[in-house]
Amino acid sequence: MRPLLALGARLQGSQLSVQALTRLCSVYVFLLASWADTDRLPAVALQGALLAIPYTLLEALVGRPLSAGLVPADWHVESWAGRVAAATLAPVAVVGYLCATVALPDTGAADRLILLAPVLLQLPIEAFFWATANTRTPRRANLVPQLTAVGTLLGGAVFVALDLRVDVVAVPAQVAVLAWVLLRRPAAAPAAVRPGLRRGLRVGSVYCVAAAVDLSYTVTLPSVAGAVAGPAAVVVLRAMDLVFGPFHVVLSASVREDVVAGRRGRWRTGTRALTVVALVAVSAVVLASGPLRALVAPDLATVGVGVIALYCGYKALLTAATWLSTRHMVWAAPRRYLVSAVGSRVVAFGGLAASALWVTGVAGLVVQLLVAEALVVCWFLARMRPWAAEGPVAEPARDRDPVPAGGGAGS
Repeated sequence: MRPLLALGARLQGSQLSVQALTRLCSVYVFLLASWADTDRLPAVALQGALLAIPYTLLEALVGRPLSAGLVPADWHVESWAGRVAAATLAPVAVVGYLCATVALPDTGAADRLILLAPVLLQLPIEAFFWATANTRTPRRANLVPQLTAVGTLLGGAVFVALDLRVDVVAVPAQVAVLAWVLLRRPAAAPAAVRPGLRRGLRVGSVYCVAAAVDLSYTVTLPSVAGAVAGPAAVVVLRAMDLVFGPFHVVLSASVREDVVAGRRGRWRTGTRALTVVALVAVSAVVLASGPLRALVAPDLATVGVGVIALYCGYKALLTAATWLSTRHMVWAAPRRYLVSAVGSRVVAFGGLAASALWVTGVAGLVVQLLVAEALVVCWFLARMRPWAAEGPVAEPARDRDPVPAGGGAGS
């Protein structure tokens, strides 16, 4: 029994459990809508896409400045994170409402606002996750998203039994977790500084710009793929992303652990090793199983094994580029990292532009992705080498609870 309890505690303290529960929760809500509330299935699907905004935005504005050591030691972190989350509510609401208006023109104004409720509530949840990870322990911080996900999973059955709308199934859990966090916040030190809104946003502005550029490439890729290689290319890319879902869960966990640990993080971690194992395992399964590819999408079944192998190589290079980018962000000065991040997207966008000149099918598109990602890896290696001689930016001293055994980036 003790080994099982120790394993459970170790898993709870790692980002792997957070990412797995978050992805499971997203799939669960989608399936509930598909089975019991089909009228709102499009709204739930759009909501799932919009929930990426709080995750990315608050990591950029709160998590990454903390990781890079840019937050002054005398700041009251919980107050700063809360103000940043509050400042993002209006912009996210506007963007989300416009997206709902364009994507779901037949829905009313009230339905669009209700759809946005879980998205907006997720902003302070993400903010307090990062604040807790900095002022307490990663294990304590993990409880914030974990309890939200578990509450949503349990509440789903109640919502279906009472015939309630599924697009707000997460709201009770989100409200309960926010109340728990606010009631148990540590008292601020008498000399703690509560920064103004402009100053609080400025410290993470560089990372926010870098995240926005990265998201723009993610949105552009399927559109260009369809334009240069036909609709089948869009289906193949989406199908392969679904097949690589378990790998993406572990990769996201490894990145989150790097950001949470900051400069205390190590290159060799259990989660990073598990990422490599997941990449190899998924690649082997998708290469060996033609029936699986046909089950996922008929268009994927027509793609040759050689092209699939190239795509698996692309995912391997993407993994290396992601880890290099995160490590560079943690140690480099913000402006240097911004140049590096934007430069990597320039390389990627350049590859897409070049593909319009010669790509005529899925095979050519995958070759272009592979070459472009290899250049991105080389770009980050080149950017990190001269920086290593300059030395890192200074990290302000801040009292932290020690990382628990088996938790955080060292798990």
